Amino acid sequence: METLFTRLLNYYHLSEDEYAQLVRPVTTTTFTGDHYFDNMNDCVALLKRAMSHNKKIFIYGDYDCDGVISISILVKMFALLNYPIAYHVPNRYSDGYGLNAKRAEEIVNSGYEFIITVDNGVTAFEGISYAKEHGLEVLIIDHHQPDAILPNADAILHPQISNFGSTPTSAGFTTFMFAKAMLGRFEPYLSVLAAISLISDMMPLIDYNRDFLRLVIANYQDHLYPSIDLLKENEPFNEVTIGMKIAPKLNAVGRLIDNDLDLRKTIDFLTSDDPELILNYNSWINSVNTERKDVTKNASENSKEVDVSEAAIVAIVPEKEGVIGLIANSFLKKYHKPTIIFALDQTGEYYKGSCRAPKGFNVVDAFKKLDDLMETSGGHSMAGGCTIKKQNFDAFRDRFIALATQTIIEEEVEEIIPLYLNEITFENFDLINTFSPFGENWPSPKFMLSRIRVASLMYSRDGKHVLTAIGNNAKISGFYFSKEKLSQYQYVNLIGTLRLSHYYNRTSLEFLVSEIINSEKSENV
Repeated sequence: METLFTRLLNYYHLSEDEYAQLVRPVTTTTFTGDHYFDNMNDCVALLKRAMSHNKKIFIYGDYDCDGVISISILVKMFALLNYPIAYHVPNRYSDGYGLNAKRAEEIVNSGYEFIITVDNGVTAFEGISYAKEHGLEVLIIDHHQPDAILPNADAILHPQISNFGSTPTSAGFTTFMFAKAMLGRFEPYLSVLAAISLISDMMPLIDYNRDFLRLVIANYQDHLYPSIDLLKENEPFNEVTIGMKIAPKLNAVGRLIDNDLDLRKTIDFLTSDDPELILNYNSWINSVNTERKDVTKNASENSKEVDVSEAAIVAIVPEKEGVIGLIANSFLKKYHKPTIIFALDQTGEYYKGSCRAPKGFNVVDAFKKLDDLMETSGGHSMAGGCTIKKQNFDAFRDRFIALATQTIIEEEVEEIIPLYLNEITFENFDLINTFSPFGENWPSPKFMLSRIRVASLMYSRDGKHVLTAIGNNAKISGFYFSKEKLSQYQYVNLIGTLRLSHYYNRTSLEFLVSEIINSEKSENV
């Protein structure tokens, strides 16, 4: 029988040498050894020269989690450099995505001489052209898919354009690397912010992304970063907590808030040292996140009229455009089809759309083929956004569905690792976690316990949940797998994951059941 270690190596397609490389220690000094931006020195020199001439600097970011983190990193960086700046968090509803000509004109008229765009800019031709025509210097820090022609900026720091590496990474990470070069040191709190952005923007957790996240998680210390401690709610700082608690809260503000002053609260929350302000703004962020949950739940419950029979899902919903990405994502998960959800914008003349797609359907390529029907568009291979005129909706829908019909969607076959009852040990739990952090392109492993005799299972008092002790301070838990439901089987195959369970002062190891498959019926049924 293969050892669990061998099965894990096979699952991740690793040799033992590659595993050794995967788990090697990462330090702040060794992290950047093999990766660098070709033009980092030029970007740093450009900004330092502007600062030496006391130029007025303006930061223009984005409204999502990656965007506000990128702004926050720069705000903290300039505070450490003791240099005054101004910034703007775009309003999703009135500004849209990216530096536009109207905002560029306001920046020019306010006397600013240097603009830094973060998490946008690589496709902001109109706004950047206006700034350049009026004598401003422009530094773009971005990670989005660039066009063949680039904006006329003085410098562009971009993982692809600057030859940092082939693995996509976030704007927050790119901005952190810039701040590190500007400060000449690795600032721990800024690294925490950047690590959050990797998860929030669903960057692949391989290569430098994974090493960076490992480094930050290992070095995180509670009580050093009050705002992050509040967001994570006493949970450990890791990829699960970032994805389940921290990132959704920071994203909720940009999705729902339609007030420029309120949008700035998130930046203040992440950059302030005032305990009272941090507590107050945390409560506010939580309330916005609760509203986000309610709106999304209601939208999902009221979406029964959406046509899901075609090769793609294209629909208009009555909700605010800030939640259409969440709705699109829920349809993608349920139906595994390219999905684009539209909502009417504030003018009543345009539909704003958010697209999510499975592997095999490239959103950016699709948008290029539909460019004649769109006012704006942008995004990544599996997610994007666009704006269309109301009268173009029918034509857009028909052509988008036609593109999906011509596309071969890759079926996602989830691999399951065999596991035996005597392997559910704390030692093996630690072994599994040496492969973490888990996330995009690096999934958390799922395991299968085969041919478990149903008669050996124990249940909660009401019979609704499996709760079975298996020795060695370990147990099998299956919530809403009732005794009544399982009684029809003689043997069951349990799919699940391993996790630690904390109850009062006792910690146990839990095999948490998520699914029951290929089970054998009882002879009495």
